[in-house]
Amino acid sequence: MARLLDVYTALFSLGLELDVSLAAGRVARPAGSARREALALFDAARVKATAQGNTAAQVESASFAVAAWFDEILARLPGADEAASLQLTLFNSSNGHSEFFHHLAALGADEDAVREVYWYALATGFKGQYHFEGGDDGELGKLKALHGRQLQPAPVDLATLAAERLTPQPYALPDPVGPRQPLRRERALVRAGGAMALLVPCVALVVILLRGAPPEVTSPSQRLEQQLRSHACAELSVTAAKDSTRVSGFVASPEELARVQREVGALPEVKAPVFDLRIRAWPHCEVAAILRRYQARNREQGAGLRVQAPSARDGRLREGDAVRLQVTGPAYDHYLRVDYYTSEGAVMHLLPDAGRTRLAAGQTMALGQNMPSSWLVSPPFGTVLVAALSSPTPFGDTAGRPPFELASAYLADLRESLAANAGGEQLVADLLFLETVER
Repeated sequence: MARLLDVYTALFSLGLELDVSLAAGRVARPAGSARREALALFDAARVKATAQGNTAAQVESASFAVAAWFDEILARLPGADEAASLQLTLFNSSNGHSEFFHHLAALGADEDAVREVYWYALATGFKGQYHFEGGDDGELGKLKALHGRQLQPAPVDLATLAAERLTPQPYALPDPVGPRQPLRRERALVRAGGAMALLVPCVALVVILLRGAPPEVTSPSQRLEQQLRSHACAELSVTAAKDSTRVSGFVASPEELARVQREVGALPEVKAPVFDLRIRAWPHCEVAAILRRYQARNREQGAGLRVQAPSARDGRLREGDAVRLQVTGPAYDHYLRVDYYTSEGAVMHLLPDAGRTRLAAGQTMALGQNMPSSWLVSPPFGTVLVAALSSPTPFGDTAGRPPFELASAYLADLRESLAANAGGEQLVADLLFLETVER
């Protein structure tokens, strides 16, 4: 009987091929090419899944899981930012990193066919909102084990495979001696020789197919940059000198910092690596990744959007200080939104209604003057982030939002808002990182 998973094998094969190429340090095909091929495979998979007798809801749920999985790989390919994600194109969603797990949790006991597709996506590397975890010791590993046990038959547990009894024979007793067959050895040799004669050309053909075209990456720094793309929620750059290689930037956690140092040090072409790495924890790392292209545009075009903190001293806010901000708009009439991300993963919208109020070119706004006394710097201390966005067209999703919410709930909507905004090349951003400390 055909399984629902079977109709997605071509998509999984394509994604794993790209993943292997990236892990090997080769420049895989551009994201646009891979995306077009994946869309065609999705169309074919949906037709086959429907022909199997699966309901529309089952087909859509399974397809969403595969799209979210594939998008994680596409995001690491050259040119990934130039086109919409698969989940946005097929499902009008940019929240696959969390929606994947909501859909998985909602599966009923009779939906093992769909569950198998989700489990396979997890088993082949999907992380989503658990991108900061490594190995199977965290929540991601628990989810894989939980849903794997519900499948029939259950997936093989590699950790216990060596101890599995494959037949019911009494393992404590030696096998009985079989009857002597004088010609058995000669026949076995003939069969082995025939098998080898067939096997050698097949192996040669497989090697040729797997080798494919020679890698396009030629310099060690390019191979290293390709390797660094595998680190989620990171902003890393490579500077190669004659006798050393410098890796600098930000990673999401101390564990990721150690991983970068370990993996770069293990590359044979990297000599005398020098590291200048700092921690930029979630959600700040994700906000920086979302707004990176708009921040770069602000600098390169000299748009003029700028965020400052007059109450901070050398980038620090001390316990009991009021947070006073000053935002200078770009050199054209614009709409503005300003968000304050705390060190605990929450976000405060400082201009909840200004997303639909047109401001004059270069207009300066002072924020924090009328904040309540409860909005003073207090424990827990750490890094906070102020992000300002400006566009010549209104931001359509600002009305009705709570003034204070979890960043995990907001960032998906922020991505959608940016994708839908018609500001074009005048949609810009500025970021300001501050440290809150004890007095």
